Amino acid sequence: MKAALFVGGWEGHTPTDFAGWYKDLLEENGFGVEVYDTLEPLSQPEDLADVDLITPIWSSARSGHREEFGNMTKPQEDGLLQLIANGCGIAGWHGHMGDAFRDRPTYHFLIGGQFVAHPPGWPDNLQPREDYIDYDVTICKPDDPIVQGIKSFRLTSEQYYMLVDPSNEVLATTTFSGDHLWWIEGTVIPVVWKRRWDKGRVFYCSIGHELDDLKVPQVTEIIRRGALWAARDTA
Repeated sequence: MKAALFVGGWEGHTPTDFAGWYKDLLEENGFGVEVYDTLEPLSQPEDLADVDLITPIWSSARSGHREEFGNMTKPQEDGLLQLIANGCGIAGWHGHMGDAFRDRPTYHFLIGGQFVAHPPGWPDNLQPREDYIDYDVTICKPDDPIVQGIKSFRLTSEQYYMLVDPSNEVLATTTFSGDHLWWIEGTVIPVVWKRRWDKGRVFYCSIGHELDDLKVPQVTEIIRRGALWAARDTA
């Protein structure tokens, strides 16, 4: 199997550190991995036709209003959509996938969701650690192979509030307390989901603000299984 990682955006979220960890994880599971520090290869999808899995690790690419965030051009988006529609999978986590490329709504249609906030703070809070809370991740489809045998667990990190596509197949959720925003008390938001995009498979996990979040054993296993599930079915 062959994977392509697209790594970039704001260096404050250390996307290259995440890429190193994830590259090792994929290689341990039989992938050959190519790492790109530019999105430009997506504009020539024919050159990536043999790729089985794509993962964007692109930090805070918001609206292109800050040059260092980078952004995705229309030809790059079109190339990505074509690759996934033709059977390549896409998998990823947190803002590196779910808060990237805000100028590209069809990208978020592909992904199945869009990050909007992490109460008690807001997306542009300059002190994200102040937004860390203890929250539960509830496995809601325990028979699915991606989460089978993994029990619900508790994390201390950003609890992602997301706008999500109702066609997603949700595997894990989190429930907001209302302690910080009373009007969302009891709201259940997906944390892990999978979906289809024509012939391609899409996997997403909202956990992963820090690399240590991904190193939580339950999260590592979910990410590992999700990537394997999303990769092109060559059987």
